[in-house]
Amino acid sequence: SNQTRHTVGNRIEMLKGNFDATNEIVYQFGSMGDQMGSSAAAGDYNRNLHINAWATRNWIGYTHYQSSWKPRFALNMDYASGDGRAQCGSGGVGTCKTANTFENLFPTNHIHMGYMDVQAWKNMMSPSVNFQARPTKDDHIEIWGTSLNLANKEDNWYRGSQAAYVYSKIGNTKKHIGDELDVAYTHMFMDGKLAFQAAYGHLFAGGYIAENLGTSRDQDWAYAQLWLNF
Repeated sequence: SNQTRHTVGNRIEMLKGNFDATNEIVYQFGSMGDQMGSSAAAGDYNRNLHINAWATRNWIGYTHYQSSWKPRFALNMDYASGDGRAQCGSGGVGTCKTANTFENLFPTNHIHMGYMDVQAWKNMMSPSVNFQARPTKDDHIEIWGTSLNLANKEDNWYRGSQAAYVYSKIGNTKKHIGDELDVAYTHMFMDGKLAFQAAYGHLFAGGYIAENLGTSRDQDWAYAQLWLNF
């Protein structure tokens, strides 16, 4: 729909001794048309919705460089705003006035919000822990645990492609999508010019899935690939 969206933000990185940290804060403002509400029905996509959205990404890690495996342990917190009126034009309660769901400017968050790509940087709040190590100079292992949650229970669940994965029920009370566990292994050949990687992810279904989809089934995902660097 017709929109003007401005995005401003910061990125700060710090490395001191064995510690590293990253902070990003992004703010979006502007206006956009109501694609499903009264202005769309009248064929008039005027900018009647006010955009007020933000997101943040934060890492703090510790790497023991003195060890041959160079193990790294890190804590992470990701957040992106949602909108309590996200469904107002499709059967929800109230008049559409806001568009406060943060919109990621890129198509995917693969390796940033979990390898399974089941959550976008959009209406989400996800604390996570991450462990990485290099058993040899050519091998890399990673174990990642993430708690997937909605920032606003009235908004939808968006996946890595940024599209709505599940439209939340009107009156939804659950935010916890589930918990994702990822394990990845990488082996490099020819001084890093060629590499093999295999990864496995498991999503333990949470209360949101049970309430909105009527199932508590978990989800599994895996891949193997070769990289060739020119």
